[in-house]
Amino acid sequence: MGIYLKGLELYPARVHCEGGFYQADFIDIPHCRAYGSSAIEAEVAAAEVLQQHAKMLGRYGRHLPLPSIPAREHRLPDSYVAFIPAPAI
Repeated sequence: MGIYLKGLELYPARVHCEGGFYQADFIDIPHCRAYGSSAIEAEVAAAEVLQQHAKMLGRYGRHLPLPSIPAREHRLPDSYVAFIPAPAI
């Protein structure tokens, strides 16, 4: 079951700093990630990447998986979980 806020689906992404850049990895979507020079930039880029991924899946008649609630293993030291709104497509 995902996290819902007034009908809004929120996708969890683990944000951490790696090699001087911030990286946001979507927990429910393998290999879907975004980068930025700050954590905020990584979150903004993550929203854009999620929208692009959803459009690409739509071309093949597929949809994004349902968002989940992140497990403890996704809450690592020096990282946090950001919740990115699902794109309106």
